[in-house]
Amino acid sequence: MANTLNIAGVILAGGRSSRMGRDKAFLDFGGKPLIDHMMELLRDVALKDVYVSGNIEGYRSIPDTQSFNGPACAIADVMTHLSQYGGVLFVPVDMPLLSVGILDVLMQSDGGGYFEEWPLPAFITQPCVVENAYSVQKLLDEQGVTPLEIPAQYKAEMQNFNTPEDWKKVTQNEC
Repeated sequence: MANTLNIAGVILAGGRSSRMGRDKAFLDFGGKPLIDHMMELLRDVALKDVYVSGNIEGYRSIPDTQSFNGPACAIADVMTHLSQYGGVLFVPVDMPLLSVGILDVLMQSDGGGYFEEWPLPAFITQPCVVENAYSVQKLLDEQGVTPLEIPAQYKAEMQNFNTPEDWKKVTQNEC
């Protein structure tokens, strides 16, 4: 495992969830709110400091400076807010099948990492200076974050959801 002493974990949960019809962060996953499941996952990666990007009452949140402006802007805000950390591991709230193993692969990359074809989850190291954060992929490219080949055993974990139909498919694969 990577040295996690100076790494923060952040759950990206500031979206509208408009296609889902309700806040994805509070859907039941394994008997608890999805956001709690994702917080536990980041703590299981041995990250002591875990935050939520967005303004979610009752959680250690980092509010977006521009609400509902997309994950790239949220990541830029977080990287500025958490500049005291050497790196930040970002996970979307809507990828509940991620595991400690797949996140550890990302954190092993010295200059940060993400998986080819999937800009999230991502591990981004400091310093992070963002000019125009209009897409996560562009932000990662500008920061020189390394695209990694995803190990075959983790491909099934790379599922997110945006609609009730997607959610049904993802929860059928629940671990």
